[in-house]
Amino acid sequence: MSEGQWLTKKQTKTFEELLMNLGLENYSIQFSPGVEKGENFGGIIIKAEVTENSKVRESVSNFIIKCSPPSKVLHSMIPLQDEFEIETYMYSTVFPEFTKIQNEKNFPKVFKPFPDFFKSLNEEYEEMIIMQNVKLLGYEHKNCKVPLKYNQVLLTVKQYAKIHALSYAIRDQKPKLFEEFERNTRNHFFKDFNVGGIKMVATHRILNALKALDPITDCLFYDKFSYFAENMITILTNLISSHNRYQVVSHIDCGIQNLLFKTEQSPNSFHDVFVLDWQFTRMASPAVDLVTFILSAGDAETLSNFNELVLEYYKSLCSFLNELGTDPEKLLPFTVLQEELKTFGIVGLEMAILLIYVYSTVDQTPPDVLNDDAHSDGFAFVYDLKDSTKFDARVRDAISTFYNLGFNFR
Repeated sequence: MSEGQWLTKKQTKTFEELLMNLGLENYSIQFSPGVEKGENFGGIIIKAEVTENSKVRESVSNFIIKCSPPSKVLHSMIPLQDEFEIETYMYSTVFPEFTKIQNEKNFPKVFKPFPDFFKSLNEEYEEMIIMQNVKLLGYEHKNCKVPLKYNQVLLTVKQYAKIHALSYAIRDQKPKLFEEFERNTRNHFFKDFNVGGIKMVATHRILNALKALDPITDCLFYDKFSYFAENMITILTNLISSHNRYQVVSHIDCGIQNLLFKTEQSPNSFHDVFVLDWQFTRMASPAVDLVTFILSAGDAETLSNFNELVLEYYKSLCSFLNELGTDPEKLLPFTVLQEELKTFGIVGLEMAILLIYVYSTVDQTPPDVLNDDAHSDGFAFVYDLKDSTKFDARVRDAISTFYNLGFNFR
C-alpha cells in the first residue's frame, strides 16, 4: 500500500519530519497493521518499518503510529481529540518527569514501563502519536478473551504500584509539577457522562450486567447493584468530580489489550510488562486502577485472592517510594488505601464491566467502530452479545467479589 492509504497528507508530513530530524534519508517505508484484530480499540495502530539505503549505511528503524479513527460519527460521540491530547501529554511531559526523578536519585536501572515517544499531531480527525515498537524487544499481547493467571495479574499490579509511587513522589517532592499534572488531565474521557457515546455504552453494559444476576440466587447483592445501575451517572459523576488528596496519575483503561508482556525462558514465565494506551488518563484514587484491572483481568481463583494482591501492591508501592525518598505512611497509609478501595472501587467496577463485555465478545465479529460509520443500530459500541454465557459468568464473579470485599455500591 502507498503512504497515502495509511496516513493522511498531514500525518505523512509529520512522520517525514520526524525521520528527517532523526537523520534518515534515502529511505523506503513499509506500512502494515500494528496489532491483530481485537488487540486495540482506542485508535488505528500502524507499524512502520523504515529502511535507509545510503552509501554510508543500510539500517532499519521501526515505529508504531497510533492514529485517530477518521469516523466523524465517532468523533461526535466521543471526545477523541481530548483523548489524544491527554495521551500526548503523558508521553511528552509526564513520563519524562517520571524518568527524570529516578535519574535524580541515581537509580542504576530506571523503571520505564511505557514506549519511547517521538512525535505527535493534534489536528482534528488526523490526531497521531508516533512511538517505539516495543514488540521488537520481545513483548507480546495476551489474548484478552482469556483471563490472566495469578502470576500475570501480580506482575501487573506491582507495575501499577510503581507507576502510582512515581505520582506520589512527585506530589511530595515537586508539588508545583504535580499541580500541573492535575490541570492538564482534567479533560478526561469521563469528564461528562452526558457525552452521547459514553453514556450510551456505560448504560448498555450495566444493564446487561444486571441481567446476568438472579434476584433470588444473588439476593445478597442484587438490590445493591440494581440501585447502582439506576443511579450510575449520579454516583460516578460525584465520585469522579470530587477532589481526593490521595489521587494519582491513573491509567483508567486497565485492559488486557493495553498490556504487553515479556516472557523469560518458558511461555508462562513473565518478568516485565509494558502499559499502553493512556488516552483515558486522569487523576483518580489508586483504587480505580486496582479494582478495574483485578476484577476484569483475573480468573475466579485470582479474584478470590484480591486482598493478597492489594497487599502485594502496597508492598511494592512502599518499597519504591522508599527508594524515591518519600515516606509511604505519609502519602498513603494502608488503612487509607483500604478506605479508598471501599469508596472509589465502584468506579473500577464500572470500568471492569465495560472491559469484561469486550472480553466476552466471542464467536462474533464486533462492529468496526474505528473505520465504519454505517451501523444500522446506531452507535457501534452498543452491540448485543450473541452468546452472553461467558459475560454472565465473569461479570457475576466480579460483582460478587466486589460485594464480598465490603465495597460500597453507592
